[in-house]
Amino acid sequence: MPAIESVIGEPKEIGEIVVKNRLVRSATFEGMAKDGYVTDEFIKLYKTLAEGGVGLIITGYAYVQRSGQSYLSMTGIDRDDLIPGLKTVAATVHEHGDGCKIVMQLAHCGRQSHILETPVAPSAVFEPVANKMPREMTPKEIEETIKAFAEGAVRAKKAGFDAVQIHAAHGYLLNQFLSPYTNKRTDEYGGNTEKRVKIIEDIFNRTVEKVGKNFPVLMKMNVDDFLEGGINLKESKRIVERLSNMRFAAIEISGGMWETRIKNKDLITIRTGIRSSEKEAYFLPYSKEIRKMTDTPLILVGGIRSIDVAKKILAEGSADFVSLCRPLIRQPDLPKKWLKGIGELTADCISCNACLDNVAKVGVRCIQKERTEQKTAS
Repeated sequence: MPAIESVIGEPKEIGEIVVKNRLVRSATFEGMAKDGYVTDEFIKLYKTLAEGGVGLIITGYAYVQRSGQSYLSMTGIDRDDLIPGLKTVAATVHEHGDGCKIVMQLAHCGRQSHILETPVAPSAVFEPVANKMPREMTPKEIEETIKAFAEGAVRAKKAGFDAVQIHAAHGYLLNQFLSPYTNKRTDEYGGNTEKRVKIIEDIFNRTVEKVGKNFPVLMKMNVDDFLEGGINLKESKRIVERLSNMRFAAIEISGGMWETRIKNKDLITIRTGIRSSEKEAYFLPYSKEIRKMTDTPLILVGGIRSIDVAKKILAEGSADFVSLCRPLIRQPDLPKKWLKGIGELTADCISCNACLDNVAKVGVRCIQKERTEQKTAS
C-alpha cells in the first residue's frame, strides 16, 4: 500500500492522458449557457477552477441533441457552430491550469426534461419531478442518438478537450436505458443486462470509430438508482463487467435519479448534512465492491469533504481518483490548499444544497458564501 501522504499528489493515467494529481472536479451544471453557447461567465468559471489546482475538470453536462436538453441554460454540443466557444473553454483551462486536463461530459436528458412538453425515453414511464410522461423512442431515434453522442465527441476533440465522459447516471437517458426501472423495452435495447447495455456499447464503438482509440472516453454510471426495481449493486456489477470489456478509460460511480428525492429522500445523489467523516464518501462501499470487478480506473464522487478521507480512499485503492462537486463551488482553490497543506484541510462546504437553488436561472454559485460576505460588508 502506498504511503497515505503521497498518493493524492501523484500523477496517474486515464487512457492516453496523464492527470497531474488525483483530484477531479466532477461535472456540475453551470446554468450559464445561452441557446447552447458558452458565455464569458462560463469561461471565467473554468479559468478559476483551473487555477485552483485540480488535476482534471469534467464540465457540466452538454446536450448532444435538442431532444436531450433539460434546461434553457444548458450547454450544447449538438452543432458545429458551438465549437469556437468550447475551444475557448478548453484553451483557457490549458493556459491557466498548469497541466490541468479538461473533459467534456456528453448527455441526453431523456424523460428528465423541464422544457420539453413530451420528452423521449426508452419506455413510457412517468417522471414525477418534471411531471412528464415521455414517449418511447423508436429504433430510428435510438440510432440517431447513438450517432449524436459520437458526433458530440468529435466536436469536443476539435475544440481541444482532452477526453469526453458519457453521462449514464442520475436518471438521464442512458441511465434510463440501463435501469430495469425505466427500460421496459422488448427489442434489442431492453430486457436482460446485455440488451440494456447495448446502447452504451453502440455509442462507445461509434465514438471510437470517429475519434480514434487514443482519445479517452470515460463513463459516469449509477451503482444504485435507490428505487425499487432499478439498478442495485448486484446489477451494477454486471454492467461494470461489460464496460470493462469495452475498455472505457475510466468509470465515475454515482447514484440516484431525480425521483429518488421523492421516494428515498435520504439517498439522493447530492446529500445534505455531511458534517462528519463518517458521513463522507457515501458511495465508497459501492466503490470497494466495483473495484473487485475491474482494473479500469475508478473515480469516486459523493460527499468527500476532507483531505484525510480522500487520502485514505486513494491509499486503500478503493478508487484511483476522488471527485469533488459542491466544495469547489465554494472553494475552487481547495485542491491547491490540500496539496500544499495550507489552512483547514476540511472543505468549508456545509452541504446545504443552496447552490442548487435557481441554478438554471442564475448560474451555479455558493449562496451561503454570498450571504456571509453580504453580512460582513454590512
